[in-house]
Amino acid sequence: MSTKPTGLTLWQLVVVTVLGALLVGLTLLFGLNRLMGGLLLDDDDCLGTKARADEISSVSLLGSPPEGARIATGWQTLEVGCMDGRDDELLSATRSYEFDGDHQVVRDHYRALAEGDGWTRVTTARAAGDSRVRRTDVCFEKELAGGRVLLRVSFDPGVFWVGTETALDDDEHVHC
Repeated sequence: MSTKPTGLTLWQLVVVTVLGALLVGLTLLFGLNRLMGGLLLDDDDCLGTKARADEISSVSLLGSPPEGARIATGWQTLEVGCMDGRDDELLSATRSYEFDGDHQVVRDHYRALAEGDGWTRVTTARAAGDSRVRRTDVCFEKELAGGRVLLRVSFDPGVFWVGTETALDDDEHVHC
């Protein structure tokens, strides 16, 4: 009569111990991070930006494309986030549209809407010869309750993006 071994093998015991230690460690890290207000795991200074993100996401022009434009696949909801653009931390809300027409139609459409809503046209750094900035063909600015906000319209063949951006630091400004 043979007896079956009971209990865990050495390898099983090692795996269970390592996984348990990782789980406990991650739990402690996330708990400590939460107690410290997210300082340990948040390296892009986006803490406390929900109200401001809601404000720049609610700009009606983000959902007002010209006739014939279609929301691009995967962009059904606004992409809202905090990102580092050219060493500036900023908060942004962006949507992409597919458009088979002339980009000038898009430019004219947003120019009319923006100016009618109190936005002021701003010369882009690209237009001024600064090659370090991304392709922004139309840029406007407006003071909202939280401070200065940019409205950008950028193009690639068959698609355009419309988005709002604002600096996270009160002493900083985002540039077109």
